[in-house]
Amino acid sequence: MTTATLGLADTLKTQTQAAHTAAERHEFQGRLFRGLLGDEAYAALLGQYYLVHKALTSALSKAGADGRVASLFKPFHVYPQLFEADLKEFSVLPGSVKPLPATAQMLRELESASAPTLIGCAYVAEGSTNGGKFIGQALRRSLNRPNGEGLSSLDPHGDAQRERWGAFRAGLDALELSETDRQAVVAGAERYFRYVLELMQELSRAFPPAPGALPLTR
Repeated sequence: MTTATLGLADTLKTQTQAAHTAAERHEFQGRLFRGLLGDEAYAALLGQYYLVHKALTSALSKAGADGRVASLFKPFHVYPQLFEADLKEFSVLPGSVKPLPATAQMLRELESASAPTLIGCAYVAEGSTNGGKFIGQALRRSLNRPNGEGLSSLDPHGDAQRERWGAFRAGLDALELSETDRQAVVAGAERYFRYVLELMQELSRAFPPAPGALPLTR
């Protein structure tokens, strides 16, 4: 099936599959999913995602005059307060978080990104909340946070997750885009996945796996 016969949501899933898989199978992500990161490593990841969440949602808000963005981007997609509360649970002041090189570059790009590019980035960021529920369950055990203390940003939509993700996908399919804009959406999604992979590589160097640990694959 060609992308011309696919809706935008399925086009994004298909064309970004390789990038998605590369990020998902990175050893740092594997340790995260299995609950093998300690407090410090997880807080470091959380802080970087906090910075990008703020930048992306700010850019989307500024692009809200574009009806295509406004149709997708809802108030509940903005939740920096959850990241901030989570960081404080790990004794990290939100204002003290400094961007790693991969994040700093991503922040610069988001400042000047086009509306279609931002939509592609939002697709990846919002899609990550699906897996966030499962990661949160692992971290409750491994980080000894049985009530989810410090993990609220992983599951920002709670019981509305499935409904909101379905609405987001439907909204993508309803967008009226030129072929150039459609390609920009896909490129934005691929760029966000590439950012995640670059960030994982930097964090893996900062927080290497234990000596002798077996490679983690999914």
